[in-house]
Amino acid sequence: MQKIQINRATAELTKVLVVDDDITARILARQALGKENFTVIEAQDGIVALALFQAIQPDIVLLDVAMPGPNGFEVCEQLRSLPCGKLVPILMATGLDDMDSVRQAYEAGATDFVTKPFNWKILAHRLRYMVRASDTTEQLQALQKSESRLGNAQRIARLGNWEWNLNNNEIYLSEQLYQMTEMRRGVDKLSYRGFISKLPHGERQEFRHWIHSLVHGEQTDLRQSWNHSIVQSDGRYLNVQHQAEVFYDENGVAKLLSGTVLDVTELKRAQGKILQLAHFDSLTGLANRNVFRERVEAAMERAKQRDHIGAVLFLDLDNFKRINDTYGHSIGDQLLQEVARRLTTTVRSSDSICDTHLRPATDSNMIARLGGDEFTVLLPNIRHRKDAENVARRILDSMEFCIHLSGHEFVVTPSIGIAIFPDHGEDVESLLKNCDAAMYCVKHTGKNGYELFVNSMNVVVKRRLEMENYLRRAMDDNELSINYQPQVDIQTGRIIGVEALLRWNSAELGMVSPVEFIPVAEETGLISPIGEWVLREACRQVKKWRDDGLPEIRVAVNLSVRQFAKQSIDKLVSQVLLETGLPVHCLELEITENMLMDDVEGAVETLHKLKALGVYLAIDDFGTGYSSLSYLKRFPIDKLKVDRSFITNVTTDPSDASVTQAIIAMAHSLGLTVTAEGVEEASQLAFLRQNDCEEVQGYYFSKPLTEKDMAHLLQSSKGYLAV
Repeated sequence: MQKIQINRATAELTKVLVVDDDITARILARQALGKENFTVIEAQDGIVALALFQAIQPDIVLLDVAMPGPNGFEVCEQLRSLPCGKLVPILMATGLDDMDSVRQAYEAGATDFVTKPFNWKILAHRLRYMVRASDTTEQLQALQKSESRLGNAQRIARLGNWEWNLNNNEIYLSEQLYQMTEMRRGVDKLSYRGFISKLPHGERQEFRHWIHSLVHGEQTDLRQSWNHSIVQSDGRYLNVQHQAEVFYDENGVAKLLSGTVLDVTELKRAQGKILQLAHFDSLTGLANRNVFRERVEAAMERAKQRDHIGAVLFLDLDNFKRINDTYGHSIGDQLLQEVARRLTTTVRSSDSICDTHLRPATDSNMIARLGGDEFTVLLPNIRHRKDAENVARRILDSMEFCIHLSGHEFVVTPSIGIAIFPDHGEDVESLLKNCDAAMYCVKHTGKNGYELFVNSMNVVVKRRLEMENYLRRAMDDNELSINYQPQVDIQTGRIIGVEALLRWNSAELGMVSPVEFIPVAEETGLISPIGEWVLREACRQVKKWRDDGLPEIRVAVNLSVRQFAKQSIDKLVSQVLLETGLPVHCLELEITENMLMDDVEGAVETLHKLKALGVYLAIDDFGTGYSSLSYLKRFPIDKLKVDRSFITNVTTDPSDASVTQAIIAMAHSLGLTVTAEGVEEASQLAFLRQNDCEEVQGYYFSKPLTEKDMAHLLQSSKGYLAV
């Protein structure tokens, strides 16, 4: 059993039970939430969490989904089954971002759901408001149960209450009601008018009508409820729920009014905050995906009824992921906030975005953040398509100026796709899809621009359809080939290996970039047979070079997500090695970080199967994905490949230099080799040599070569290049 010690000085603080198997996540929670006056109790798995929950009885639970043993959904269900776990708020957290996970979270009994990574400051506020809302809701629930079981006297005893004897006009106020109205017992005159004076002017007449209807039997129900406000001396308003009953004598004449007054100010405030979180993005304050879709649907319906047009702009920030990964999520979040501010200012210059209430004005422009670095703009009523283009141009102009954050300068450019309704979509789904297609066209024609769907979509769709059709027969027509880029030992200059790089020379399309056709192959499932062909062909070629007496080298082959996810990938690799005769130590398999993190447990099992064959294992594009050191130690890998995005500016950008140094140091601490990709300059090579990087590849030594040119290089250089 994990021992918990709570300092007496912090015993009164809000207790949050943080359940996460990642020690780094728990340390961050302890530091961040501790600063926000939370007492943090930590549990590394579900079993410990259940025991601590019953022993400590926390005020709220922050529960991770992906954990060994019982996952977060299972733990949540077990917590709800405990007598002490019925009403405690549970906020589930995960790196997943799909509706199925949201559905499972709520079905398991979660109060709310949040995705990683966190903005800890906002998360702390969210936790605090959830606790407050829970406390106020429990008070209301307790009151309702009491009212249904007990008589009138017991029902009003726990609240501010009053009685008005209509026969002698005597009025009684409880101590709680004195405090709410700030009237002084024995000083302020108790009267009907005195109480009304505590109400806002706009509600006094309505209150008089309510009382009058009760006294004269004009209500169909003898007991009525009314929500109103009480004005405090400092100008603050208390929100109260006012209930009253009328009692009659034997002649049917009203003789007594009895009322209760419940202060629901905190409840309404907490509900407002929760409603805010449900409708708006917590980082930028913009509308979220759900609200935006509702507004677009309503705008499309109005456009049909009124016979006008509207537009949706879809924005994706260029190269944001690299900035976020290089400088950290804190800088990335600040960058998104600044982008949101500029969007708000720019779009508002033509029309107001929304009113001050949660429900936006139906005919006003609207900006939303869909998630990540994706933003959308709704223009519900425009005269011409060029109006949408004008807004897009203003947005591009607003992004031209540098953003200064923490001593760094950033220029973030957007790619913008525009779709007009009702012309470009009969429903929200098709409209947004066409927006995305137009944005995709901008991405692939230079970025930092905009395109109308009508100008780009037909070309994009035709190109992708043609590519898919031609790609299906590319192997049969011998259009696929492999180029090989040398990997060099930085100390000796020896060519220790090559990376196999797929190329496609289409008879109809010409040379097609891997950046363009590999996503199509992945989407259509063609990547599996193509990947198998690459593996077999690369092994065959390296074995041939070996048989021809050329220096022995290792070949690195990239595995696709689909290949790696197959349970039989180890059998395929074993079969290919057996068929080609290539020694196992001459094959290196490269996997990306994100492939490993999609299913950590499955990845560990698959990697161990591959490692048992004797092949080398490398993590490609390291530093651009999401992983933690605790997971990295579990993977039986041999090498990390530093992504070229860090090497390009390693000698000019201190941040890239620091990241590269950190990756090399971390790899060496784990006993791993490091290969740097994209080396093009002597200064980059010198930096890497100085920091003990073992292997390099890039245009500084050689571009990717055909099999014939690679064989010639191995023969002419005798396997060594000048370093």
